[in-house]
Amino acid sequence: MDIFTTMKERRSTRVYLDKPVTRKEVEQVFQLAGLAPSAMNLQPWEFVVTYGEEKDRLVRNLKKVQAERKVTCGPGTTKPLPEKFAGRSRKVLQLMEPGIAETGISYSQFIEQGGCSFYGAPIAIIVTMDQLFPEVRYLDVGLSVSYLLLAAHAMGLGTCPIGLIIPFADVIADTLDIQENKRILLAISMGHPDNESPVNKVKTNREELPEILSWHE
Repeated sequence: MDIFTTMKERRSTRVYLDKPVTRKEVEQVFQLAGLAPSAMNLQPWEFVVTYGEEKDRLVRNLKKVQAERKVTCGPGTTKPLPEKFAGRSRKVLQLMEPGIAETGISYSQFIEQGGCSFYGAPIAIIVTMDQLFPEVRYLDVGLSVSYLLLAAHAMGLGTCPIGLIIPFADVIADTLDIQENKRILLAISMGHPDNESPVNKVKTNREELPEILSWHE
């Protein structure tokens, strides 16, 4: 699969098959993710992979604290979003709701049950970075995550990046014994996608170039 096809086809996977991913496949994904560029070749990204009983234990702990804290599903901004951004979120919900309805549950129930999360995925990846790095190095980590997502898709694996785990970073760190000097940035679910699921058939649109590009001549 060429890189342009991979970039165009890749989408977030929210429902996974009950099919294991081999350790060799996982290691290959991370070897490719490690090829991403970074400032001064610092390579500040670090990944924690969990699966099997340890992943199930993490899910149980997260579900418990999620019910207690009642954290809402939102972008984490302190001010209301401008309409051009809020409108994009509404379009996503409109695209997803018919597929979710076919599963027999509401959108809110889907989120509560771990929609777009690693609850039902065979592999959960926690993305971390040493706290000694400034926040600008998030850019480097983001580049590596992009490589990871594209590599996984090219290998026939589905992924979904999940930023909503940040309010539960303490639970994740305790459960997986992640060192205090590591900042938890993101989670990624990974596994074999259930291509028959209507939820996985959703492909979000992207804005036209004039919305994201300006020229100075």
